[in-house]
Amino acid sequence: MRWTQFIAPWVILMAGSLCLAHDGRPDPAPKHGGVVFTSGALDVETVLQKPKGRYQIYFSDAAGQDVPASVVSDVQLTVRHSAGSPEKVIFKVDDVAKTWVASSRSADSSIVAATLSYEFLDIPIRTEIPFSSALHAEFESEPKVAKARQAVQLVFHVKDFFGKSVPSLDIVHEKQIHLMIVSQDLGEFYHIHPEPSPGDVFRVPHTFPYGGNYKLYADYTPVGGTNRIEVFDLKVLGEPRRPIPLGTRGLKTATVDGIKMVLAADRPLRTGEDIGLSMSLFDAKTNAPIHNLQRYLAAWAHIAVVSEDLQDFIHVHPIDEETASAAGSAPSPASIRTATGFRRPGIYKMWVQVQRENKVTAVPFVFRVEAGGSTAVSAQVPPGAILVKVSASGFEPSLIPARAGIPLKLAFFRPDAQNCGREVIFPDLGIQRELPVGQTVVIDVTPRKTGSLSFSCGMKMLHGELLVQ
Repeated sequence: MRWTQFIAPWVILMAGSLCLAHDGRPDPAPKHGGVVFTSGALDVETVLQKPKGRYQIYFSDAAGQDVPASVVSDVQLTVRHSAGSPEKVIFKVDDVAKTWVASSRSADSSIVAATLSYEFLDIPIRTEIPFSSALHAEFESEPKVAKARQAVQLVFHVKDFFGKSVPSLDIVHEKQIHLMIVSQDLGEFYHIHPEPSPGDVFRVPHTFPYGGNYKLYADYTPVGGTNRIEVFDLKVLGEPRRPIPLGTRGLKTATVDGIKMVLAADRPLRTGEDIGLSMSLFDAKTNAPIHNLQRYLAAWAHIAVVSEDLQDFIHVHPIDEETASAAGSAPSPASIRTATGFRRPGIYKMWVQVQRENKVTAVPFVFRVEAGGSTAVSAQVPPGAILVKVSASGFEPSLIPARAGIPLKLAFFRPDAQNCGREVIFPDLGIQRELPVGQTVVIDVTPRKTGSLSFSCGMKMLHGELLVQ
């Protein structure tokens, strides 16, 4: 049983003001000075007071209102340091029954990871907290007041859990940060890339043609971690552009820069379902299928979807992609396929970016997503299996201990469709399984040798590892 009518998908926050994107909506703002991790069916804010080593954990509902600490029980934190044995931190409810509190013997940078465990509705919940990849980004513009038709530097300072600057990130599709900028009326869309710069920051210049409010979606992946999206607001001074109404048009044909693109779905657009989308490409003059696309950032296309209220953001890529190292002489596909899902009904705008004749073109589509059936179900985990939750934040846990030659039973569960985890692949074992929404898929794995055994989603955007001893 889950309180899906009352409680939002859960997150954990720890000191440092970090927010991990977890379900396509902006994370709740830290109320007590924390950082955000994906956890379970509650919003959980955990504060670490350094150097005293005092922890505080707060629970809240979907509206961001604090709920009594008695909502959960048996709260524990197992902390692992770079040296020495793990430390178990036991929490107790404070005198006003508002928060869980505990003290640790140390709270310095020797912490490398931790596991939070508690019970909610008599269901035991465990969440791995990898401090090494617990990053957050801080944003500023130079100059601080951005003006239309004047170049501005967009600067991102990525920091770890302890506030130390992180100068490099994983390179995903040839870049360390993918920055999508969308105007408030969804009339403007930009896909640019902040680059590592002196001062351990990432920066990129940009000139806004009009004044107005913009939403910035920064997509990046910590080294050894799972990709995340942080959202920032920017107000640009200057003459605004006349708003462009979205309308309620359905799937249609769009033509931009000589490219005619026909968008189709394999099922009605409803929330809570995996939806396959195909984009067929034709030359606007000859109506012949296009086969001369060039790879753009190691993919045939980059696809961004934003809800009308700018609260939901999705960044996906084509499925069945060949690797970028494949022979460049092969023709490009005349139809590009991808898959995604939607948590909320409403109007969405999608941009499909392709490259042809050295020019990058963003082809826009507007469509409405209707309310679908409820996916409020719980995972059915057989005895002895390890539950692996699959969400927009990745696999939870993403690091799983195992032993060579010993069978391991993994129970994968996707609570919703707004992520690219519709399948899981163990390339070294030849295992590829579909992960339907709301179903528990049990996979038996027997690692044959010690070391790291990786697995990923079909789009190679979500990653996990078996740590085999």
